[in-house]
Amino acid sequence: MSTGTYALFLVRFGEILPSHHGIFIQTNKDGIGTLLDVRGAVSATGRLVFRCNDERLSRFKVAEAKGFVSRAQIAELQRICGAVPTPESQYLCTSEVGYAVPACRCGEWTTSAWRAVDGSGIVAEG
Repeated sequence: MSTGTYALFLVRFGEILPSHHGIFIQTNKDGIGTLLDVRGAVSATGRLVFRCNDERLSRFKVAEAKGFVSRAQIAELQRICGAVPTPESQYLCTSEVGYAVPACRCGEWTTSAWRAVDGSGIVAEG
C-alpha cells in the first residue's frame, strides 16, 4: 500500500451460513479501515440498509484482495456503494416451509456493489 492509496478487499465473517459479506477499505497499515456493507435495521422495518463503519481486517474469516483505490476516490467509492439498491429483507418467506428463513442477502448486495465499483474504473490493480 503506497502513500495515498488504500487496499480493497471483498470480505466475509463466518465460514457457512449465517455469514456476512462486505467491501473493506484498509486505510492503515495496522489493518484498520472501513467496512461497506448492508445490515438489517429495525427502523427500516427489517429492510437492509447501507452502512460505512470502522473495522479491523483481522476480524474477517476471508479477505480477498481486489486492488487499490486512491484516498481522493474514497468518497466516490462510498457514493457508488451507497447507490446500489439494498435487498428488501434478510428473511425470505418460502411457500415450502411457510415461514421466513434467513438468506445471505448481504452477499447479493456485495456482489452487485463490487460490479459497480469495478466497472467505475476507480480501482487500480495491485
